[in-house]
Amino acid sequence: MLEINSSSKVDVDQKYTESRNLVPKKDKYSNICLKNFIKVVEGSYTKKDLIPLMLIESMDRENKIRMTLDEMAEIFDYPKTSLSTLFTKLKKRDFIQRVRNGEYMINPAISYKGSKPERDQLMEEYNSLSKKKYK
Repeated sequence: MLEINSSSKVDVDQKYTESRNLVPKKDKYSNICLKNFIKVVEGSYTKKDLIPLMLIESMDRENKIRMTLDEMAEIFDYPKTSLSTLFTKLKKRDFIQRVRNGEYMINPAISYKGSKPERDQLMEEYNSLSKKKYK
């Protein structure tokens, strides 16, 4: 996003040569404590809406969740069949991919733990999973 500031001028619209003072916003990321966020919004959203956030909270530094659907269904207090259906939708939307039985990986473009170079490595791994799927 851009914020208005008096330090630099940029042509916003070439057709009308309109100028405004603009400064690029440098904050790219926000830190959220998901555990606390989930507690605060728990009554406002359905359990199904909160599952993606609970998955992000459950992932390790490799963006992996090492649990079976049975284990997740018990921890999230959500029916396994409904969880399986939700996972199918999340896979189609490129939120998560199955690495193998009992291991899933969340898209690092959505959320990751660690540094930018670690994120880049995670992106390579995540993208290689989708390439394997289509071979």
